[in-house]
Amino acid sequence: MDWKKMQLKRHALTGISYMIPVVVAGGLCMGLAKVFGGWNIAAGTFAAILDQIGGAAIGFTVPVITAGIAYSIAGRPGIAPGLAIGTLANSMGAGFLGGLIGGFLTGYITLLIKKKIKLPQAMIGLMPVLVIPLLATLASGLIFVCILGSFVSMINGAITAFLLSMSDSSGLILGGLLGLMRIDMGGPCAQAAYAFSSSMIANGVYGPMSATLVSGMTPPVGVGLAVLIARKRFTGAEYQAAKTAIPLGLCFITEGVFPFVASDPVRTIISCTAGSAVSGALAVFFGCEMPIPHGGVFAIPFCNKPLMFILAFIIGCLVTALLLIVMKPKTASDSDDIEQELTADIEFS
Repeated sequence: MDWKKMQLKRHALTGISYMIPVVVAGGLCMGLAKVFGGWNIAAGTFAAILDQIGGAAIGFTVPVITAGIAYSIAGRPGIAPGLAIGTLANSMGAGFLGGLIGGFLTGYITLLIKKKIKLPQAMIGLMPVLVIPLLATLASGLIFVCILGSFVSMINGAITAFLLSMSDSSGLILGGLLGLMRIDMGGPCAQAAYAFSSSMIANGVYGPMSATLVSGMTPPVGVGLAVLIARKRFTGAEYQAAKTAIPLGLCFITEGVFPFVASDPVRTIISCTAGSAVSGALAVFFGCEMPIPHGGVFAIPFCNKPLMFILAFIIGCLVTALLLIVMKPKTASDSDDIEQELTADIEFS
């Protein structure tokens, strides 16, 4: 079997890309509910209505990722059976993992039906509206209920229970691992950590997202802080890049650190990964819970412990800044500054 031709990664990322707006919308509504009503929301209040709306949106997380994967594999005929199997995964407690597996199952079954079943020309219009949705839903549903569902549900329940039980030292490990996954500064590893944390929001586990959010903000701000503290160790171009990196980092755009990675990859990646690991570990250790999956500093008011979240962020940034300063030469190369000035003259003359 040629795994490259199957493009499993592309299909999974397509499903996740459809899922994230649902999680963001639902998470923001639930976050606003906690702002207006606290973390113990009273029934019948405006906060309770917001929480109900957010919960409804979050409830679509698994069906949407399942349908998204099925759509990526089989096109539009995969959407209806994908939504059905995703809802089934939700009801069976299979969660995000069940949605992923169900998406691939539904997508390939739908694709097989499209290719293998041929109807007379007069009935060809029934394929997308009747034959494919019916057969794909039945086949995928029976396989999921009878074979996969219970097993995946058991695994998902064990993972959720394990994460809910994490505190103190075990929380440090979880948060640290999520922070370490920022090693590619917004690449596939970081995206995997983000997808995992988003899926945990759907399961009512908010600790991983606090680690993911704070560790994604840390690298650009930490590097920018290093430049401000030890200006002479950085070139003129790096000083200018720091002015952009800090606001990008505050908005949870880790890619703001890319100019530094390009000019000095080893030192930058080591210091940024260390800072992200520390900030992520401390966020979980401090008991921070983040119900929304984006927003950077604008998400802090939605955190259950905003001051502790800020403390974890500051410590992580300081770790990044101090490590980078220690590893950098005491003075930036004059040739680098001259080269950057010449480049600027050419570009703007």
